[in-house]
Amino acid sequence: MKFIKTLTKNSILGLAGLLISVAASTSAMAAGNEANGKKLFTGSKCDQCHGTEVYTRKDRKVTSLAKLEAQVRRCDSNLNTNWFDDEIIDVTAHLNKNYYKFK
Repeated sequence: MKFIKTLTKNSILGLAGLLISVAASTSAMAAGNEANGKKLFTGSKCDQCHGTEVYTRKDRKVTSLAKLEAQVRRCDSNLNTNWFDDEIIDVTAHLNKNYYKFK
């Protein structure tokens, strides 16, 4: 209860903004353009580091939709694909639909 009392108006507004941002990102991922994601993925260098077995192995490190998006962002950075946010979300949607199947 002491924690609640020590929150300032600004910290509450900041937390609310963060939650809204996360919700928007999650809904955007769900609404990604899977067909465009497939085109981007197919034309990318993703297979330089791994094959598709990384998406289906039992001990995979990606265990949620948020972690999948984070991994796509890391790969985008490492491979210098320079995808925009909506393209990253599209690739995430493609991978999720075809391999991960997170809800």
